[in-house]
Amino acid sequence: MARKKKHPEHVNHERWLVSYADFITLLFAFFVVMFAVSQVDSKKVGRFTESFSKAVGIDMFPEAGHGLLAGASQGTLAEPEPAMGSPLPPDLVNLKTALSTPEVKEELSDVQILSRRNELVLRLSEGFLFGSGTDALEERALRVVARLAAELRDRPLYVRVEGHTDDRPIHTARFRSNWDLSTARATAVVARLAAGGISPERLSAAGYGEFHPLASNATDEGRKQNRRVDLVVSMPVVAVETSDDAPSAVADAGPATAPTHAAPALAPPLAPPPSAHPKEHP
Repeated sequence: MARKKKHPEHVNHERWLVSYADFITLLFAFFVVMFAVSQVDSKKVGRFTESFSKAVGIDMFPEAGHGLLAGASQGTLAEPEPAMGSPLPPDLVNLKTALSTPEVKEELSDVQILSRRNELVLRLSEGFLFGSGTDALEERALRVVARLAAELRDRPLYVRVEGHTDDRPIHTARFRSNWDLSTARATAVVARLAAGGISPERLSAAGYGEFHPLASNATDEGRKQNRRVDLVVSMPVVAVETSDDAPSAVADAGPATAPTHAAPALAPPLAPPPSAHPKEHP
């Protein structure tokens, strides 16, 4: 009986099309996601993350850096949002807890409490602090600053008041530029803190003008965010004993303060002596 002749199996030379189609599908999905991300409003995302951080007491972005959203790399945001760089010292944790209690939080509803490196930043909006183009504190602002002074005066902490403006120029008989305006506002807050019982040796003021914006000055909302006064609360430094033939050194007992690029030649009248002021580094 004759055997049935087997025909050779047909070889499919087009199986590569399946893998190719999968690759094209994934590539298409990738570009769709990238396009969707590029359409996110970075300002709204920033406001959401800040509100979320305040609500839960946790910073969403622990590392400061450059944003990936549209406009974040345009060089308009000179100052990153405060973020938790390392655990706060106990004294700052206690202060943050005290300011977060319901009764105090109600009085300080206009104050944002943020962590930046080893510092606590109490951010006050210019909207309720000062009138346009002036350094005179409003009545409501006086009550808020007095309440902050009551919380700070009995704590061994240093307070550096930083004034900021938007980029709209000012030139009056009193203020030649935004440098003058921001410094005068910071000094006005320092004077009220000193009047509230905080030792002047623990206070200092700095004016940054329009050069440390939080948002773009191209919109009214961005300019509103940039007009602010920050109370940067930090720990003092402690002198370290050394031998007679060795130079004296200073050890940081707590956090380092803000970078040393504050406004030049704008030393505050109430600034503490160098030996008592927290060590600064970039």
